[in-house]
Amino acid sequence: MSDHHTKGIVDIDRTEAGKEVKGSRFLRPTDSARILKPLLWHEFELSRMAAGWVTASVAYEVKLKLGRLTYLHIRHVENLQKRMDELPGGLGEQKSPALIREVYERLAAAPSTAAFLAGYYLFYRNLLARYDEFVTKADPVLDAPSVDQLRLVLMDRLDITSWLEEQLRFASLEEQAGQMISEWTDYAAKLWSTLSNAEPGTQPLLPAVPSAVPVGPIPAVPAMDEERFPPLTAHGGAAQAYSDDGMSPLFHSVRQMVYINATEISPAETMTYLYYSIQNMPLAFYYDFARHMWDEFRHSEMGMRRLQQFGYQTTDFKWLRTSTLSEDNEARYADMYAWLTMVAEACSFAKKRKAVEAFWKFGDALSAIQTEFDIVDERAHVDFGTKWGPELYQQLGDMITPRVMAERARRRRLEELQTIQPDEIDKLAKNFPAFCGFHTSTLEYSNY
Repeated sequence: MSDHHTKGIVDIDRTEAGKEVKGSRFLRPTDSARILKPLLWHEFELSRMAAGWVTASVAYEVKLKLGRLTYLHIRHVENLQKRMDELPGGLGEQKSPALIREVYERLAAAPSTAAFLAGYYLFYRNLLARYDEFVTKADPVLDAPSVDQLRLVLMDRLDITSWLEEQLRFASLEEQAGQMISEWTDYAAKLWSTLSNAEPGTQPLLPAVPSAVPVGPIPAVPAMDEERFPPLTAHGGAAQAYSDDGMSPLFHSVRQMVYINATEISPAETMTYLYYSIQNMPLAFYYDFARHMWDEFRHSEMGMRRLQQFGYQTTDFKWLRTSTLSEDNEARYADMYAWLTMVAEACSFAKKRKAVEAFWKFGDALSAIQTEFDIVDERAHVDFGTKWGPELYQQLGDMITPRVMAERARRRRLEELQTIQPDEIDKLAKNFPAFCGFHTSTLEYSNY
């Protein structure tokens, strides 16, 4: 690893820990709570930051990995919260301290994916140092529950660091890119040092931001590798995407289901806008939402893998452009989530079950099992939407029940089509089976 990759990795803030163990070699329960709490919020902001850079990154494989890292970091938060809830004082407010959030949002405003990953790598390495410091001081018997949770958290360290190192290995070969990475790494080191040395409750002067123009997070126009993934340009766009036989050579085949899986990178990316932007929701929301989001990335990956096994290239298909939620209309976040869970996913089960039967009939066990796992995930997603959709609307000042939320989502979809009379819209919006029969495109299950 070259010097600028590790430059600025500083020792942990021993003042914070030192105050807590003053006069004793042992940590009290209150000491453990004070040390672990900021580590939880570092993991939370790492999760947000990874999600925010999905749409700023061009490479499909990087998008998938950042979606996975979003999920891993929020799972670490969940592990830590379990222990915090047992320790004196608990977690308290379920929101990142203002200074930690500001530092991470500044770190995320990087001028390139490589520069972002270099800053991410530095912060994560420093966080690992804090974990290691705690583990060496915690009594393995007295505070075994804390150590056990950290073991679960640290299981992912090699996966995360090795991927980041591989991404950065040759990133500095071109002089201009190398200089940008070096400058951003130095800036990241100053941000970490300022955060580590800040007195509790104070607002320190943060270092000056480098002059480079930020590329992320959550750019207004999501990045897309148009050479590998030629975008759909036909009239009608995403609303009519799966009725366009020009999008896929599998259109007249049950294997179109595999292509539909591959396109789920689009809703996954759209979800990153909500995940990065929405605030004041309980941590449990982010646990469920990150899992839902990662499932969508996973579905895309499994679909893409199967298409390649069929012998296709990505250039044989057309791909949806990711829609953005960056407009100044907060209600769109809740509307998007309601549409995804109450319409797109809720109406997908009949089609997917028929696809499973067809795949088994044609002897394609892997495609059948892949779709069976898809169904399992989608059931959980509908439950997530039923649970959290009304809370999203409530945060926006709109009290709503799951039933009304689902009807609204169906009505919006029908109105978008602009081909249905108002009285028919009312009937279809209130009748879930009839709506799904109208809304959902069918596959040619008899053709392989």
